[in-house]
Amino acid sequence: MKKYYLCYLIFSIIPIIASSQSFKEIKQSDKFIYGIGKSPSYEKADKNALSDLVSQISVTVESSFEMLGTETNLNYTEYAKSAIKTYSGTTLTNTQRIEEEKDGYYTVIRFIPKEDINKIFDDRKKAILEYTKEGIRSEWKLQIGDALRNFYWANILLRSHPEYNSLYFHQDNDSVLFKIYLPNKINEIFSNINLSILESSYNEEEQYSKYTLGLNYKDGDIQNLDYTYRNSDNWSGSISANNGLAFVEYYGDKQKKDREVTIRVEYRYEDKSYFDKDVQSVLASDIDLPYFSRCEIKSIYNRTSNGLNRGLSFNNIGNDKIKTTVEKLVKSIEKKNLNPDPSLFTQEGLEAYSKLIKYGNARLLKQNNELKIVKVNDEFIVRSIPMQFTYSKNQQFAEDIVFVVKESGKIHDINFSLSQIAINDILSKDERFATEEEKFFLIRFMENYKTAYCLKRIDYIEKIFDNDALIIIGNVLKKSPKTDSYYSNLSNEEVEYQKLTKSEYMNRLKRVFAQNEFVNIHFEDNVVKKAKRDVSIYGIQIAQHYTSERYADKGYLFLLFDLRDTLNPIIHVRTWQPQKNEDGSIYGLADFHFDTL
Repeated sequence: MKKYYLCYLIFSIIPIIASSQSFKEIKQSDKFIYGIGKSPSYEKADKNALSDLVSQISVTVESSFEMLGTETNLNYTEYAKSAIKTYSGTTLTNTQRIEEEKDGYYTVIRFIPKEDINKIFDDRKKAILEYTKEGIRSEWKLQIGDALRNFYWANILLRSHPEYNSLYFHQDNDSVLFKIYLPNKINEIFSNINLSILESSYNEEEQYSKYTLGLNYKDGDIQNLDYTYRNSDNWSGSISANNGLAFVEYYGDKQKKDREVTIRVEYRYEDKSYFDKDVQSVLASDIDLPYFSRCEIKSIYNRTSNGLNRGLSFNNIGNDKIKTTVEKLVKSIEKKNLNPDPSLFTQEGLEAYSKLIKYGNARLLKQNNELKIVKVNDEFIVRSIPMQFTYSKNQQFAEDIVFVVKESGKIHDINFSLSQIAINDILSKDERFATEEEKFFLIRFMENYKTAYCLKRIDYIEKIFDNDALIIIGNVLKKSPKTDSYYSNLSNEEVEYQKLTKSEYMNRLKRVFAQNEFVNIHFEDNVVKKAKRDVSIYGIQIAQHYTSERYADKGYLFLLFDLRDTLNPIIHVRTWQPQKNEDGSIYGLADFHFDTL
C-alpha cells in the first residue's frame, strides 16, 4: 500500500491587505470610512486607528441597534459601539491600512470602502445560521449539551448583528425570526430535560451521600450534557454527563436526610469559546447577554427510594467464568483496589486496569447495571459499566467502560465506550459496508483510539501510526496554486507546512501527557465510509472535543486506517481542522488520492 502523510491543518486569518491609497485620498474621498491613530509606538497607533474605525462604523449602523438598545441597560449608540467592537478581533483586523512615520511618531489609517460595510457582517450571519443548523442536528442526536451550546452561541452572535430584527430562519417551508426562534428553542430544550433517581447511597462513616441520576430528553437518553449542582452554599465544579447518566454527591451528616437537589445545566460554554474568536469576543463584551433561568432544574430525591440493589445482570451470551470475572472486576473497581487478583487478567489487561483505576479517582457511577456481551472471534465484548472520574481542578467526567474478555475468562483490555448513537450508526450499516464481525472491530478500534489518549497510552499510539507517517502542521496563508499532490483536492489555499516524523510527534505527545493531569476526548459525531467495497480500509470523520488540564480545542478529525489485520490496525492519514469548509463539509476519503490498496 502506498504510504500516506499524516496531516494536521490549522487555518489562520488571511494577512492584512496593504493599500496603494494615500492619506490624502482616503481623507478627501467620501467612499471610505476610516479611523486614525497616532503614537510613538506603531502597535499602539494601529490599535488606536482600529478603535477609531470601530467608532466610525458604529455611527453608520447604530440605528439598526435601536430596539436592542432599549431592551438592555445601554442606549442604542452605546450598544452599537459595543457590538461593533466584537468584530475588531477578527473581521476588522483584516481591514486595509496606510501608515507613515514622521518625527518619531507613527500615524496609521484603518479604512474600509462604504460599499463593503455589509460584508463585515456576512461572516457572522453565516455563523449564526451554521450554529443553528448544528444545534438542530445535535438535538436530533440527543447531544443536548452540544445543542444548547450551538443555539446559545447563535443567539449571542445574533445580538451583535445589525440585522437582529430582520434575520429570518427558514426551515420546513416556514420562516421565523432568529430572535424568536433561538431563545424559544433554548427554553424548549430545558423544558424537555428530565431527571430521575436511579440509585442512592449513604455512607454513615464518611457522611457521604451519592445520587445516580437518569438524564433523559423527551423519550431518549441524553448523550452529553455539562452541569453543576448546588452543594450547601456553593456550586460544584463542572461535570460532563454521558449516555443518560448523571450524579451528585454530598458530604456531611445532614445529607442523609431527604433534600432538594438543584442542577444548573451549562449552556454558555465560555471555556470552549477560544476556538471561535467571534463568540469569545461577544461573551467578553459589554453587551447584555441573555440568562435562561430554566437552566436550573430542581427535584426532591429520597436516598432510600431506589429499592433493592440488584447488582449486575447479563444477557445469555458468554459462560459463567466470564460473568464471574466481570463481577469480581467490578468489585475491585468499587473498592479502588490497586492490586486486584492477577488471575483475572492477561498481562495487557492488568496494565489497562492499572491505568484505568488511576485515571481521575475512578469510581463506579451505578451499582445496578445490565451488561450486554457480544462474541467476536475468541473474545467477548462486555459493555458497559458507567464510571465517574474526578480531578483536583473541579473537572469531572462520566464515561461508560467496556471490557474485552478472552474465552479463558481473563480480561484482556478495558476501553472507554463510544456513544450508543455512534455504535448504532456503525452496526446499522448494511453488509456491503462490512460484516458484523468487521463492524465490531471498527467500533473497538475507535474505542481504543479514544482510550489511548485519555489514559496516555503512548505505546498504543506509537503502534497504530504507520512508521513512515509524517505529521504536518500548517497555517493557511493566502490563495495560491496547489502545492502537494497528496492534498490536491483539499483547498486552493497555500499551506505553510511543518513536517514532523513519527518520532518527533511521539516526543511532543509524551510532553503533553506529562504536563497534564488529565486528557479527555469527546466525540460529537462520526461518519464512517469504506475506501473500497472488498477491502477493510476505512475513512472516519469525527467532530472531536479535546480537553486537558492546560489546553482544550474543538475540531474535525479525519482518519484513514487499515483494518485488514484486525490485531494490528494502522492509521495512514490524519487531518484536523478547527472548522468546517465553507460548503459545510470536512475532509474525507474523496480528498486523498492513492493508487493501490
